[in-house]
Amino acid sequence: MKNLKNKFIFWILFLILLILWKESYSFYSIRDTNSYISLINWAGFLDTQELKIKTREKLKVWNTVKTIWEESLAVIEWWDNSITRLWWNTEIIIKENYITSDLSKIQISLNLIKWKTWNNLVSLFWKESYFKQYVDDVEAATRGTVFEINKDKDYIYVENHEINLKNTTTWKEVLLSKDKPMSLKTFTLLDLQEFLLNLKDKTWEEINKNFDKELFSNLQTSITNNLKKNNPIDIILWIFSKKYAVLNAINSFDNIDTVKTKISKLNEKDKKYVYDKVFAKYQTLNFLSPVDPDYDKKLYYKEILLDASYDEKNTESLIKNSLYDINDMISANNLDKLKESINVLVNNKEKIKNLNIDFNKYVDTNSIPEWLKDSLKKWLEPLKEILNINLDFDTFKNLEEKARGKVNEFLDSNVWWLIDSIKNQ
Repeated sequence: MKNLKNKFIFWILFLILLILWKESYSFYSIRDTNSYISLINWAGFLDTQELKIKTREKLKVWNTVKTIWEESLAVIEWWDNSITRLWWNTEIIIKENYITSDLSKIQISLNLIKWKTWNNLVSLFWKESYFKQYVDDVEAATRGTVFEINKDKDYIYVENHEINLKNTTTWKEVLLSKDKPMSLKTFTLLDLQEFLLNLKDKTWEEINKNFDKELFSNLQTSITNNLKKNNPIDIILWIFSKKYAVLNAINSFDNIDTVKTKISKLNEKDKKYVYDKVFAKYQTLNFLSPVDPDYDKKLYYKEILLDASYDEKNTESLIKNSLYDINDMISANNLDKLKESINVLVNNKEKIKNLNIDFNKYVDTNSIPEWLKDSLKKWLEPLKEILNINLDFDTFKNLEEKARGKVNEFLDSNVWWLIDSIKNQ
């Protein structure tokens, strides 16, 4: 009887393990880490293979992609959900295409041989990760941004954030930020107004922004499923392991101070494990803007990452990302999450005090509305020295008043003199 009972327990445990193994296998095996090219309109080629509209073809290193005929359009969907779009008569060569399934390492590079591309990168690139686009001897490298390169008209234009531009022959290097068009050949800035009027293709811009809007809408829809998707073995293991218990608390969005306390009690190896797992989750949310409904979850993961960070470079990337979000909130007058976003930085000020990040470089203080200035100064006061923040609005106001006074003095002394002269004549 006892043997029968033991056999019964054995087979029950065996079935449980079998189910868990199957579910775990499915959890990992369904991940397709390939990148694909799709033709959206007219005609194009993948090497010598003619592309068919809305048919995805797997990309490999050293593939050549071409679009031909006017109004042809193709898009590369990188595994991390970033995209590169090719306008008609464009040609590129894939140099690198390596992306891990947890998005901890992304190495993408391509050569632009002819015409122009639009890139929208949604991941946070850190450590050894990068996205590079080459045009002859110029390398454009970024850790997450939206930018356009036009070889024929000789310019690069950053729509969002910043990009590192380097000449691989002379080794001249510049950091290029938003709304500063630059010549690829001379590394000189172009006049913005002249660029917008005479060089920038409004149709191309509109096409890309419409497709980007659709892209983000689809990504937003998939977020809920990604957040709920957990390895079933992890769910069981949290009962027996501290690090899995912490991950379970994070996946349940438990009180963040409680979670931080649990993380602080882990050994360094387990902290790193938790950090890497959370980072993989965060990557699926990195593209979210402050107006998106799940933005609070992005903030939650970000604060966990900053608290548990073991890599200064990644901490720097997260801080810069936060400052860009703060700028977007202020510019769009969408302030629901502003104080919460600033508090994430305040709560981690010890981690960022040696990073030498300049707040005013990432946040346009000129766009701050009058009614917000006093509150913003108060919220940012703990970070004033750490992020080199200059929000002396009173000084700006005094300077403005002095300038107006000088102008009025000039008008008073010269205009009335001119009127008197006319009268005398």
